Amino acid sequence: MMILVMAVNGSRGDVQPAVALGGELESRGHDVTMLVPPDLVDFSATTGLTTESYGGSTREVLDSDLVRERMRSRDPRIRLRAVTELTVRGGRLMQQQLLDTTEGADAIIAGSAGQERAHNVAQVRGLPHIPVHLCPLRRNGSTSLLTHVGLDVPAPIARASWSVAERILWWAGRSAENALRDDLGLDALREPFAAQIAATGVPEIQAYDPALFPSLSHEWGAHRPLVGFFTLSPEHREGVGDQATADLLPWIDAGIPPVYVGFGSMMPADPDHLAEVFRTVAAELGIRLLVSGGWSDFMSGITDDRIRAVGHVDHDTILPLCAAAVHHGGAGTVAAGLRAGIPTVVTWVGADQPIWGAAIAKAGVGASLPMSRLDRTRLLDALRSALAGETAEHARALGNDLVEPKRAVATAADVIERAASRHR
Repeated sequence: MMILVMAVNGSRGDVQPAVALGGELESRGHDVTMLVPPDLVDFSATTGLTTESYGGSTREVLDSDLVRERMRSRDPRIRLRAVTELTVRGGRLMQQQLLDTTEGADAIIAGSAGQERAHNVAQVRGLPHIPVHLCPLRRNGSTSLLTHVGLDVPAPIARASWSVAERILWWAGRSAENALRDDLGLDALREPFAAQIAATGVPEIQAYDPALFPSLSHEWGAHRPLVGFFTLSPEHREGVGDQATADLLPWIDAGIPPVYVGFGSMMPADPDHLAEVFRTVAAELGIRLLVSGGWSDFMSGITDDRIRAVGHVDHDTILPLCAAAVHHGGAGTVAAGLRAGIPTVVTWVGADQPIWGAAIAKAGVGASLPMSRLDRTRLLDALRSALAGETAEHARALGNDLVEPKRAVATAADVIERAASRHR
């Protein structure tokens, strides 16, 4: 039996895969403690996992000027400063919480958001820090940060884009990061955290499917294994529960399969305008819309027989009953749509979302465009393409090729057990 601490920052899309992995590890007899943002403690705890609050409220961050305005600024200098501030925000609190929780632990398992805190505390404790990434985040030739500006570049340029971004972010935030390390009595770092983490030799688990990035497995090998997408086990899904999902089933059965629309924790800049775009397009195409407003309550006040607006829903139950999905391109929603075998339209805002949109388009299972450019014409074109027979056929085929979630989470747990046992 090992004592494992899982530290996760971000939205439900970040926490739910970690809960799936934590549940697998606990089922193997390990002592698992989940550290999650305060507004997601209840979600994690209802699965039966020991859960404690970690850092600040995700919703407060997403509602802040930092995210809603500065990170969306057209000035790259403002965006860079905002990203840096977001990275170190609440750093002292998170480091202390992680330090308090890891006394006597055998390993820290952490998501990419807040990886710096996990790395620092792991050094202090002399523990392995085992990263879990929900999308490609390290230098590689298959994906590129230039996807944000619509460029599909050769492998050498793709690798260079990651190296440049890592270096820029490091130089922008190095003073704050090293101040946080000094709090713990650690020496200052002189290179990006990605290089420091890689130098430990601990595997960095890639919790997404190799079918979307076929060359990455060869490029990264066992050091960064692509194990597949995670999802909650049936018993944990039952513990979480979701009345909205159950209430939806009669409405779905009463007509043609709807198109799912959901933006998770992403707040549309002009929700009223966007709602009108979706209402108009639904009428023109003769389709029904199932809108999951998430934290934004998007389209919640609409009155239209063709449109049903709800809060959070169980994607794994609802999406297989839909004709297609339109969403922001979060890794968890992407995974659920692909598993459901339905076409996807990614309307991305930023971060890893353009990478997922590009992967969806390249696989021939949907389309991708920035939410800022979403209008009637573009949404019509994207949905017509997504609902076409050929796209739907490709989506069904890809869904059949994905790693089965139970095997994905079991493989990740195997990696963690081996890495932690080597450091005991």
